[in-house]
Amino acid sequence: MVEEITADQLSEVLESNRVVFVDCHATWCGPCKTLSPIMEEIDAKYGDKGVKVVKIDVDQNRQFSMENQITGVPSVLVYSEGRRVVFDDGSGRKMDKLVGVMPPEVYSQIAENLLEEAPA
Repeated sequence: MVEEITADQLSEVLESNRVVFVDCHATWCGPCKTLSPIMEEIDAKYGDKGVKVVKIDVDQNRQFSMENQITGVPSVLVYSEGRRVVFDDGSGRKMDKLVGVMPPEVYSQIAENLLEEAPA
């Protein structure tokens, strides 16, 4: 089950998990509701392999949202070994978050790639 946390709890989650997906969402956001079961699936599929999925409500954690430049929801931040992952969007641009709802395979591929890279 994906746990709802506050920004203050994030460092503890990062310290105790190899790979962390942070689902930045809002209660009023329709696409966030679409993403929720996908994140639950990632948590169920990879949870015992070292992946943790948590949710942070952007309206309740405004400072976190500003610091991480969350300008659209849902946004998913990914951390590996405590460090934020930067993605190549395929056209050479670097992104540090996934904005919007991606196909489930995108999240699965990221989890698998990071688990392969991360030391056991």
